[in-house]
Amino acid sequence: MFKNIFTIFMKEALDTLRDKRTIIIMVLVPVLVFPIIFIASSRLQMSVMEREQERTVKIGFVSKDRDGQLEEFFRAQERMELIIIEDEAELESLVRSDSILYGLYIPEGFGQSLENFESTSVSLYFSGTRITGKDRIERILSAFEKKVVEHRLEEQGLSESFVKPFRTESVNVATGQEMIGKLAGGFLPYLFIIFCFTGAMYPAIDLFTGEKERRTMETLLTAPVSRIEILIGKMSVIALTGLISALLAVLGLFVGLQVSAGLPDFIMSVVMGILTLSFVLLLMVMLIPLSIFFAGLLVPLTIYAKTFKEAQSIVTPLTFLVIIPAALGLIPGVEYNAITAIIPIVNITLATKEIIAGTIHIPHYLMTVVSLIGLAAVSVVFCAKWFGKESNILR
Repeated sequence: MFKNIFTIFMKEALDTLRDKRTIIIMVLVPVLVFPIIFIASSRLQMSVMEREQERTVKIGFVSKDRDGQLEEFFRAQERMELIIIEDEAELESLVRSDSILYGLYIPEGFGQSLENFESTSVSLYFSGTRITGKDRIERILSAFEKKVVEHRLEEQGLSESFVKPFRTESVNVATGQEMIGKLAGGFLPYLFIIFCFTGAMYPAIDLFTGEKERRTMETLLTAPVSRIEILIGKMSVIALTGLISALLAVLGLFVGLQVSAGLPDFIMSVVMGILTLSFVLLLMVMLIPLSIFFAGLLVPLTIYAKTFKEAQSIVTPLTFLVIIPAALGLIPGVEYNAITAIIPIVNITLATKEIIAGTIHIPHYLMTVVSLIGLAAVSVVFCAKWFGKESNILR
């Protein structure tokens, strides 16, 4: 039996590897997509930040106050240009029409209020759709405010502690690995779950619907092997391609992080430290039954379809049923416990976050693994019954 299964497995694996579309989806996309994304995004981010810092910010300036302290302070700043406008209504209109990006309104009596220690305000006009330079203006206003406070303290002979009697020192008890795992760790399983499914999808369509379309399924069924051997051989190839695609996606993500620029050193050291033998083994124990489960979902649908195109139209919507539970694990507040540990796909997302953080609870992890093995077993049994019906195979 095992010899027959292995023979079918090798035959289908070689056929799968000859398919360029499968190789692209299974190998090239997972390996290359993340390095390309990270390199492109990091360079784009650095370019935008550098351009923003070098750009001269033009500010529409309306002042109803005779005191020109704030105006002089702004003019003294580098890459700040004030455009004097007479009316506040015109200022708001210009910002709305994108004629100017920012506007600053100084009310009457502003300088006098500062001298009399009275509360006053200025109005900063901007569009919420374009806020790249707003922080630069706010930093200047904060610097002016600090200058006024220092002047007042100096006049009164007081120290800074008079207005700031104490400071709060935050003590973070979580390690860098725990923070990355809890906050960003859900992104990793979300990706490899999707790649695991898509990596198995095209081989499943080719090995079942493709066989029917090429009219070679009947020939295969006449071979001196049982249907269960044919099914196991084909499902093994489908599950293996999904598993390889998921692992290559993880590898591509780590390579992408390593080659990208701009990440702090401590984040890089933590991220690279996560890729350990224990992490890979814990991940593999979950991914193997997951890939078998995905194969069990795909096989009945691809057997049912008559043509490659029909199979794609049937299988593609199933992707959303995979993405949605995977995304649920990214929601803040969804914790890994005895209940979520047995919810399919959600449990993998949450378990992976805990593994990355180094806080995995072994009983919950075992519940996740057992539930995944159970799902995989159920899917195989269902596929065996479905594949055993002549009307489904020769539809």
